[in-house]
Amino acid sequence: MDLEKIRKDAEAFTKELDEEYYQNLAGFKDELNISGIYQKYGYLFGREAVDYVKGLRDSAEGEEKRQLSLLYSFMAGEYISNITAELDEKFMTAEAKATVTVDGKEVPYRSISSLISNEDSRERRSELDALTDPVVDELNAILKERMLKLHDLSVELGYKNYIDMVQDLKGIELEPLKKQMEEFLRDTEKVYVDAMNAALEPYGISIDEAERHDVSYLFRAKEFDPYFPKDKVVDNWKATMHGIGIDPDSQNNVILDTEERPKKHPRAFTMPVEVPDRVILVITPHGGQDDYQSMLHEGGHTEHFAHVDRKHPFEYKYLGDVSVSESYAFIFNYLPTDDLWLKQYVSMDDTEKYRNFAFLNKLFFLRRYASKLLYEMELHAKRDIDGMDARYKEIMEKGLKMRHKANRYLLDVDDGFYVSQYLRAWIFETQLRKHIIEKTQRDWFNSHEAGNILKELWSYGQKYNVDELARMIGYDGIDVRPMRDEMVSALRR
Repeated sequence: MDLEKIRKDAEAFTKELDEEYYQNLAGFKDELNISGIYQKYGYLFGREAVDYVKGLRDSAEGEEKRQLSLLYSFMAGEYISNITAELDEKFMTAEAKATVTVDGKEVPYRSISSLISNEDSRERRSELDALTDPVVDELNAILKERMLKLHDLSVELGYKNYIDMVQDLKGIELEPLKKQMEEFLRDTEKVYVDAMNAALEPYGISIDEAERHDVSYLFRAKEFDPYFPKDKVVDNWKATMHGIGIDPDSQNNVILDTEERPKKHPRAFTMPVEVPDRVILVITPHGGQDDYQSMLHEGGHTEHFAHVDRKHPFEYKYLGDVSVSESYAFIFNYLPTDDLWLKQYVSMDDTEKYRNFAFLNKLFFLRRYASKLLYEMELHAKRDIDGMDARYKEIMEKGLKMRHKANRYLLDVDDGFYVSQYLRAWIFETQLRKHIIEKTQRDWFNSHEAGNILKELWSYGQKYNVDELARMIGYDGIDVRPMRDEMVSALRR
């Protein structure tokens, strides 16, 4: 086999696949036709090619081993995706086409979450949420078949189970991270419960009574909307980028898709179709603080991929530890927790109330993802998943202290323990932000020097993982304690 041809074709495959996902998620087309792309490049994901690259990886050393490890991880992952492609298409198409009847009108399933988060009536929110249950049941039937197939494929590839496979392919150890997050859940429980009860009290709800739709509404936080208008979402991001020396309007390699379409996915996302030459940021602005955070988050991803050194090989431009790009997304995502940024960029003079809310929002998601990690470690420890809906409900309710629907037990799972990479990103983001402030100034978002630090890190792509990057900036590796201390201190104010 020809290794260079494999690399060239793998890059072409990735570009075509990302373009297809963009077209579907951006609402341009209902059908997701990825099986044809897999067929076109089918040899890449056959066992012969996967085993060939694995053999090269196992005998390589140094830089060559790093590159081949990323290539093998990609090919083994896509070998699995190739086999599950029809189920993926079936799920994405079903989700895109699904509708819910609301007051006699057909509403796209993907739009219901936005309706719920903006609905003032608790009873009405509950009704809207319940209307999605038949769709969730339909989607779960597809996801269960897919999950069982994933578990079987991990064993077929020679691994003990799905956990063992992910650890090898991604080069991370999940058990130590799980222990860190169990400690984090324990150490932040009191401040979380107290802060959440205080936030819910104006709505006449205690934390143990709250449901998913209540939290969606709470974190929509409409009371702060005057500071976060819909028509300023993109401009706010551009202004923030100008602060660190970047002019998005002059970036020919960055495309902003802000157009409203009925079937456009409600969640903002970045699609790095051609790194670094065609990076698409997709968002449908609706206003509100969560919209600004989403724009800042996806803008972090966008600038990362747009600044990758184009001389890098395919592996470093497209592959690697996704915790890295998530860290760059989070460092902008959480600017609204900074009183100086709030005063300057959204003209908020009295920032205390909003900052308390923003830190609670962050802690909620940290605890949610910590709980998801505990759940997924159980979910993927065995090939059979019977009874895991009940375990999902139990574990999530223990971590978040509020009611959960058991039927979300598969919809709330991303492939490859992506939850672990989010957690590692959150941990490193705290360390990176502290490093940038020490090297520049307190309001680092007004520093071109801070921008230069980030541009240098961005240029590496995802060649290095977050543990290596943490060591590069003076830490011993990623450490959850700075993040824990920041959360406890912020919510005890």
